[in-house]
Amino acid sequence: MYTVGEIADKLGGSVKGDAESKVKSICTPEELIPGSVVFIKKKKWYDEMEKSVKPLCVVVDFEPNPVAGYEFVVIQKERQEEAFIALLEMFHKKWRAKEGISSLASVDPGAEVSESAAIDRFVTIGARTRIGEGTSVGAGSVIGPDCTIGKNCLIYPNVTIYPNTVMGNDVIVHSGVVIGSDGFSYSRIHGSNRKVPQIGGVLIEDNVEIGANTTIDSATIGYTKIGENTKIDNLVQIAHNVVIGKDSIVCALCGVSGSVSIGDNVVLAGQVGLADHIVIEDDVLVGAKSGVMTKRVKRGEKLLGYPATSYQKQLKSWALAQKLPELNSDIQKIKKKLGNDT
Repeated sequence: MYTVGEIADKLGGSVKGDAESKVKSICTPEELIPGSVVFIKKKKWYDEMEKSVKPLCVVVDFEPNPVAGYEFVVIQKERQEEAFIALLEMFHKKWRAKEGISSLASVDPGAEVSESAAIDRFVTIGARTRIGEGTSVGAGSVIGPDCTIGKNCLIYPNVTIYPNTVMGNDVIVHSGVVIGSDGFSYSRIHGSNRKVPQIGGVLIEDNVEIGANTTIDSATIGYTKIGENTKIDNLVQIAHNVVIGKDSIVCALCGVSGSVSIGDNVVLAGQVGLADHIVIEDDVLVGAKSGVMTKRVKRGEKLLGYPATSYQKQLKSWALAQKLPELNSDIQKIKKKLGNDT
């Protein structure tokens, strides 16, 4: 529970009303709850809200008219999204294992686990692995030998981390993630598929988030790398020796083939597929369900389609495709008139 004044301080806003009023929860404009705080992004929502149940506190980016029973927190319009995130953070109840090592966990004597870490039931931690301060490891997770996990990481239940994985600080790994499984690499020798040993690892830098059931393969040699502050959605496959820069977004169901290099601030929308060994430079946007096979995508390009081409060109192609039945009919009429209807 927070006071209206505490909410205003956190959001960098000012109070219109009683700063000592207590707020117990957060609600949406569509489902107002008495005693809650509601964040209004559009003024029309506020106009509609007056007809419904009254919340206690309203966060707005405009000067409100005084209303009985309301307290207001007024923020600057340009800080709307930042303030909204800050408000959600105040009411977010983060999952975390109980501090310390559970008696039902299996920790190798050669592992180093910080006293402030939280290791839940049925966790397995291998030899020579180090777990940093404030890190939480959920029940049923397995962290192999020779791993380094940084400070304040949040590893949810049932995560598998293979040997030779290095993870920075403040990393979030959701349930079902597998990090460091063998890269899919085979050579055709004497008519048979022969496995290429994958002796590398995975390097995940600070403040990365990895969504549920995503897989990141280890490198053949060296490291598969995920850059600082990059966010990866659920059900993504990242193959061996891929390098992803910082501040990039990889949405659900993407497949990134081996040895792909992705720059900073790149967005791969849902179900994007990337062929192996291609280079995607900084600030590139690849639209949903696109397949990229070009060996190099230059900085700032926007791609769409399969095979992926420039965004505008693909939109024009799709528009023309809608006219194909009509164009075909016209062609048949012309051929018939010319006496060639084959």
